[in-house]
This record gives sequence, structure tokens and C-alpha cells, in this order.
Amino acid sequence: MGQSDKLLAVISVLEGRGFPKRPRHKIIVEAKFDGELLATDPVSHAEAFDVNQELAWELDRKALQQHRLQRSSIKIQCYAYDKHTTMKESVGYVVLDLRSASSKKQIPKWYPLLNSKYHKTKAEIKMSLYLDEDSVGKTNTEMVQTPKATFSGKNLDMNSLIPVLDEDGGFYQIGPSTTCTEKFVISVTIAYAGNLSHLIPSTTQISSTRGFFFYYSLLGNDVTNEPFFDLVHPNFPAERASVKVRSSVDALRSFLSHQPGLQIHLCTGDQSLGNCDIPLGALLKKESTEIFMRPVTIEGSFTLIPANKSKQQVAALPSNNHPCVGASIVLRKEDLAMKSPTRENLYSTVVTSETTSGDIKKEAPEQKQKLDVEVENTIKESKNHDSVNKGHENYSDESFEENSKEPVADNVNCAKTHSQEQSQPQQGGPQKTLVPPQAHHFTFSIDLRSIRDNHSTNVINVFLRYMYPFFGSAAPILTHPPMEIRKGSEVLLPQSFCAFDFACTVQQLQDTFIKVPLIVEVWHRDRHLSQDVLIGSARLPLSSVISLDRTRMMSSTGVTGWRQETSDRVAVMSANRSQGRCADISVVLSLEDWGPITSASNVQNRTPQQQSIVSGAAGHHQMQPPAKSDGVGASSPRGSSEYQAAVELELWKEEKEKEFEKQLKTKEAAYMKALAEEWKKRDTEREVLTQKKLTEYKQMEDQLRKTLTDLEKREKKLLLNEQEVMKLRADLQREHDRKLEEIREASRRMKEDCDHQIELQKMKSKEFEEMIERYKKEVADGLKKYRALENEFATYKEQQMKTPEVRLQSELNLLNMEKIELERKLDTATKSKLHYKQQWGRALREVAMLKQKEQEVAKAHLVRQQQELEQMRLRYMAAEEKEIVSKESKELEEIKQQINKLKQMEEERLRNTSDSNPLPSVRDAYGKSLNMGLDSSVDEHITRLLEERDTLLRTGVYTTQDKIIAELDRQIREAIGCRDA
Repeated sequence: MGQSDKLLAVISVLEGRGFPKRPRHKIIVEAKFDGELLATDPVSHAEAFDVNQELAWELDRKALQQHRLQRSSIKIQCYAYDKHTTMKESVGYVVLDLRSASSKKQIPKWYPLLNSKYHKTKAEIKMSLYLDEDSVGKTNTEMVQTPKATFSGKNLDMNSLIPVLDEDGGFYQIGPSTTCTEKFVISVTIAYAGNLSHLIPSTTQISSTRGFFFYYSLLGNDVTNEPFFDLVHPNFPAERASVKVRSSVDALRSFLSHQPGLQIHLCTGDQSLGNCDIPLGALLKKESTEIFMRPVTIEGSFTLIPANKSKQQVAALPSNNHPCVGASIVLRKEDLAMKSPTRENLYSTVVTSETTSGDIKKEAPEQKQKLDVEVENTIKESKNHDSVNKGHENYSDESFEENSKEPVADNVNCAKTHSQEQSQPQQGGPQKTLVPPQAHHFTFSIDLRSIRDNHSTNVINVFLRYMYPFFGSAAPILTHPPMEIRKGSEVLLPQSFCAFDFACTVQQLQDTFIKVPLIVEVWHRDRHLSQDVLIGSARLPLSSVISLDRTRMMSSTGVTGWRQETSDRVAVMSANRSQGRCADISVVLSLEDWGPITSASNVQNRTPQQQSIVSGAAGHHQMQPPAKSDGVGASSPRGSSEYQAAVELELWKEEKEKEFEKQLKTKEAAYMKALAEEWKKRDTEREVLTQKKLTEYKQMEDQLRKTLTDLEKREKKLLLNEQEVMKLRADLQREHDRKLEEIREASRRMKEDCDHQIELQKMKSKEFEEMIERYKKEVADGLKKYRALENEFATYKEQQMKTPEVRLQSELNLLNMEKIELERKLDTATKSKLHYKQQWGRALREVAMLKQKEQEVAKAHLVRQQQELEQMRLRYMAAEEKEIVSKESKELEEIKQQINKLKQMEEERLRNTSDSNPLPSVRDAYGKSLNMGLDSSVDEHITRLLEERDTLLRTGVYTTQDKIIAELDRQIREAIGCRDA
């Protein structure tokens, strides 16, 4: 046979799609043809995977022609291969007809898997079948014919491409150790992240006490970075994980091309919020020599896909709102040095010292690089913040300050409480004014809490403005920043609390509050016109505070006063009088009366806080003794030592009070700072959640608008169809009327024809009746002739039956029938024998199985009996211990009864002894009366009781809380009391 007659039947397996993701499994495609089984290399079991391998069989043209005549087909089987248990399970197959193969290379097609295990998805494989001439007389070495992959002309077993840790050398071996001897370093760095708040639902809290962290797996090793607690501004140090690999460039390229991408997960606890997939095949491109000159890198910002969303849903977000993570993957030869990062390269990896073993290690920055890392992290954080807020208009505080620059407006701090305002140090020289004799020290606070919009149709940015010169400040008070508000919604006003300290008489306060109301103006800050627009104003009746009930209160310095407080909703009247009421303001007013001012005659205004405070009301004056006059100083009480001591004591008390107040102010400042930081953090979280919800609402609005557009198109289409239907109905009606008229005319003609045909048929019927009568007579004559002939035939048959040949023929027929019946019974017996033989074999197998099951059941029963014996032994030991305890308790009860009997006997003996033989009174040398016999018996009784109590306690059975021990203690106390008496 010539070499030109040899052919190759080639199946090109390119890729797959519609498969579920199974990390533990690999996909293997096998095909069997002409008695030879070929398979592809294992690839990752992902939703979509690339195979890009060919399976080829050698055959000649005669064999090909024979296969085509036999309509031979090739079955391509798809298996899921478990990496841990090495088990293969069939997931489906594809059948290709060899007759469809031609010498021209066909366009690959998608073939669905038949008998697929994955019912929820439509699993498909892209393949093509073609014929190729083998002019050399052997198969092409570049085609895959065995379960070994081809890499640049060298066959490497895929099992050798599994990373194996060499603990002595401190590296992972990939490929044969004899040929793969080059050393490489693979490094992964996570540098920054942004827009992470879009990974969680709007109803979930952004901050977490458990913290957030990034997780990925590098060559089977789990790596996590330092946890952080803020998704809005994620701040974490950039960490690099490195691992040494010993391999060759070709083997490493094949290994990376067959590996799934590096998945980086954002986690909190054991829950994954989102992940991104970084393909590793791009590190070493085909026929690329870059690895020998410089490290190859994959770096950039990768989009994180939320766990509960798809890529299409994430793509619907604006490009600047995509959650992302900045990562870098570097592959280099070990003998190539890496450049240290510079401050200009903000997204470069943080270079740290390399690991010396194959295990994954987190590397902290070196001491000399701390400054660079801190600067880099700061810049990254600012970039992340800009990326989150990009595209949203933020009204700057500078423009707010420019519009509100009035003489003393910056000196008013409306965000602090009254205690904070009193704790602020005074700046500048005090301006003293004369205070009326009956002036009181008042504190009036205004809290504009919220505003509800009832009129506007668009979103407006509102802030409130008011001024009341009576409080000692001519500068306007403003709430800032402006807040967005919609019709029917209510928003809280930030920086809306302000308190004023001033002094005046009660009558002056009442007259001013009754005559001069407080006007609060509502303004809209228009960003397009760059100016403020007056929306309306509200009148706050300050006189309502005066008529309320007063409650007593005490300040931090111990001064008592009276408070009157009210809260109400005030209507805002539109600047356009025709519109009337346009909004409501929730306001809280409070008036505090600290009593008359008697210790000073002037009022000192605190310029920084724009408040008026009575000097001397909260301060202390240092008292100095007057200069001594001639002849009077000696007799003055101010010159006495007692007076000087009292003055020093007062000065010391004043100094300690100032120190205490200073400590309180320091603590207050620290608490307020912590509260401000927490408020800022939560305000940022609320802003992010609001922006996120607005984005979601915008997407829903776009979807709804698209749906409405589709509905309008459908409605127009339905309208056109309805018009077309009406037109068709009219045409059909005209056609129906025309057809009906034609049918009526045709019916009339047919009726006339039918009448004529009926007349003709009646005439023919008469003729047929006459013919029937004639034929009946002929049939009767024929019957008579038939009966006569039948009788003659019966006579002839009887004569023939009496001959011997007929009898022999009948016997032969009977024997043939018996033979057939016996053959049938023989076949039935043969089949029954075969059936019984099969049943006997099945019975033997069942007996063997039953015997094995009996043995297993006997073993299990033996184990269960051993367990029951062990339990019974334990119960028996417990019962013995319980019996011993009960015996000991009985013995102790008997001891207790004996003690009680001894006690009664002792009491009776003592009673008899004291009644019958009273002991004589003996006096010692010091004149004391002693009863020696009684004291010695009582001491012996006490000693005996003490010994019994100690003996019972030493047994360990009784404690000091038991009744018998308590009874012995009581008897000991009574005996001691009797002895003392």
C-alpha cells in the first residue's frame, strides 16, 4: 500500500460552555474509534473552558470506505475527573458521523451533550471532524493521540505538572525534576480597593465589627491580608505573598495556561461578598522570551463581581462606581532583581524581602520604606475616595463661606451645646457694658431640627437663616451645609443648634419676646445660577416659652436655675404670597434663668462665640487685703492670721476648682471629638448608601422607562394590528355576502336538478322492481337444483369414506399432530431447564450474599453486645458507688443520732448535777469565784463537739452548709455561751 493512501481522521476539540463551576473537578474528553481510545488533557471544570487539542486516528482509504459503508460513528464521551479521589463520572456524550468528514477543514460547530448530567444548563462542546493526509507515513507529532500533552515538541505528563513542595529546597517543583531546573518567583500583591460598598445590599450596615479582608489561594495556600473596617474608605497596608517555583519556561507556561484564574475574594467572617478572576495564562505568552530579560507582570484594577449579582448587572452601573481591587501578579526568574517602587507609581506593588521557603508568607515593608508606603497609601485612599464620589456634584464649603461672609458670622458656632460654648476660652479684650441692677443671667437656645417640604416639585438644597440682635449678636445664624429635600420628605438639619447667653431684666425679656418675633428664612442654594433663592419664612413666637411651667435645674458649677422648654412645628409661608404654606419646621426652644446678677455690675461679651456672659457670674475674684493705714492696720481683722489662713484656703479652693473645671473641659473636648468622628463616619456611610440607592433607583427607572417604551411600541403595534383586523373583517364580510349569494343561487339550481333526478330515479326504480321479481324466480329455481346436487354429493362421499386409503390418511394426520405436540413439549422442557439453571445460579449468589450479610450482622451484633456489656459494667460500678454513699450516709445518720443521745444525756447530767449538788464557790487569790467541776465538764463537752465537727468535715462528704455541721456549730456556740455565763 502506498504512503499516499494513509489518512488521519482528526477530531478538533476547541472549547466548552454551559457547564457548572466545580473547583474540585477537571474536564476530560475521550473518543474511541476503530478500537483505539484517545483522550484530551484535563482542563478546569468552569462555566466556559478552552481545550484546543486534537485527537487523530490513522487509517487507509479502503478502511475509510468500509467505515462509510457501515455508517460508522465516533462517540465522544465527556467526563468530570475528581482531583482528590481520582474518580471519573460521565456527564454526557456527542456522536459524530464519519460520513460527514471531508478533506477540507470544516468550520467548528457547537454540539450539545446528549444524556447530560447538568439539566439546569445547556452544556455544549465546540468541535470539528475532518480528514488529513499523512504523507510522511506517521501521525503528526503536534496532534494529541495519547493522554499526554504536547509542549514545543516535548511530551510532558500532566501528572508531573502538579506542584509538589520540596521542604528541603524551599520551593515547589512543577514538571520533571530532571529537566525542569530553573527557579522562578511568583508574587501576588493587593495594593488598594475602591467602591466596595456596592458589593453589599443597601439594607446592610457598611461597617462591620468582624472586619473585611481579601482572600486568595496561591498554589493551594490560603492567603489573607490585614482586615479593615470601613468599606467606604478601605485602608489597609499593601502586602505581597511570594512563592518559589522550580520548573522550566515551557512547563510553567503549560501549567499556567491550564490553571483557572486567580480568584480574589472580599470576605467578612466566612462569607464572600464578591470576587474577581485574574487569568494567569497571559503571564507567559507563546514563544515569548520576555521572562529572560525582565519580570512579567499582570497588574491593574479588576472589577469585583458581587456574590448575588451577575456581570451584566455590574456592567449596568456607571464605570466610576464599579467595585474594584488593585492587584499585581509578578513572575520573574530568581536571578533577576526587582525594582523598588517609587512614589510616582501609585499602583505598583510594595517590595519587601523575599521568602526563603516554599510556604506562603506575608511580608511586612522594610523600615527604610515606611515613609514611601505611608505616602502611597494616603494617595491611594484619596484616589479611592475621588473615584467613589466622581460624577456627583458636591457643593463646596468654600462657596458656602463666600456667600455667607458677613461681619461676625464666622464667630458663631451653632454646632456646639451650651456646655461647650461655656468651655471655650475667651479671645480678645472684653467689652464691658452696664448691667441694670435687677438684671438676670439668661441662656436661650434654638434647635431647628428638621424641615418637611410640602410644595416644591423638584429637588432643592435648603438652608435656614435667622438673626435676633436682642441676644447680643447682629450676625445671621445659618445651618450648613445645604440639604437636599423633595416634596413630601423630611430631612434633619445639620449644624442647627445655637445657644445665647445674655443679661437683662425679666420685664425687658417679656416685652421683647412679645413684641419682636424671631423670623427664620428658608433659602434654596441654586448651583446652576450660583445664587441663593428665598423660598419662604417662618415666625417663631418666642413669647410661648415664657408662659410654660418652669423646672429646676443645676449647672456643672453647682449654680441652680429654672428652665422653660417647648417644641413645636412652625409653618413656613412662601415668599410668593399666592402659594401660602410651603413647608414645616420642627423647632425646640429653651429658656434658662440663672437668677439675678449681684456679684458684678457689668456684662462681658465673649466675642469668639458671639455670646454675652455676665462677668463674675461664674468666675471667682481673688480677694487681697487692703493696704494698712496708720493706726488702723493693727486692729483690723483683715490683718489677723486667721483671716490670712481663710484667704489662702479660699485661693486654694479656687485653684482646685479651676483644675477640676479644666479636666472636665478636656474630657468634654475628647468626648465631643470622638462623637464628631463617629458622626462624620456614619454620615459618610449614610451618604454612600444614599448614592447607592439613588443608583439602584436610577437603574430601576431606566428599566421602567424601557419597559414603558416597549409597552408603547406594543400598544402602537396592537393598534395597527387592530386596524388591519378591522379591514380584514370588512373584506371577509363582503366576501361572505358574495359567497352566500352564490351559494343560494347554486342551491336553487341544485334543487331543480335534484327534483328532475328524483323523477328519473322513480322511473328506474319501477324497472328495477320488475327485474327483482324476475330474478327471485330464477334464484328459487337455482336453489332447487343446488339441493338436488348436494344430496347426490353426500351419497358419493359416504361411498368414498368406506375405502381403506381414506382410513390410513386420517391415522397419518393424527400421528403428525401428536408429533408436533411432543416437539412443542420438548422445547418447553428445554427452556424450563435453562430457566431453572439460571434461577439456581441466582439462588447460589443470593445465598452467598445472605451468608456475608449474616456475618456482618453477627459482627455488628457482637460489637453491640460488647457496648451493652460495657454500659452495664459502668451502670454496675455507678450502682456500687451509690450503695457505698448510701451506706456512709446511714452511718453518718447513726453518728448524728448517737451525738443527739449523748447531748441529751450530758444535758440531763448537767441538770441533775446543778440541781442536787451545787458546786461550792471557790475564790482564787484575786477574789474570783470559780466552779472548777462545771467548767471542766463544759470544756470537755465543747472539745468533743469540735472533734466531731472536724472529723465529719475531713471525710469530704459534708460541708459547712450541711444541717449536721450547722447543728454542731450551734451546740458549740451554746456551750461556749453557758461557760461564759
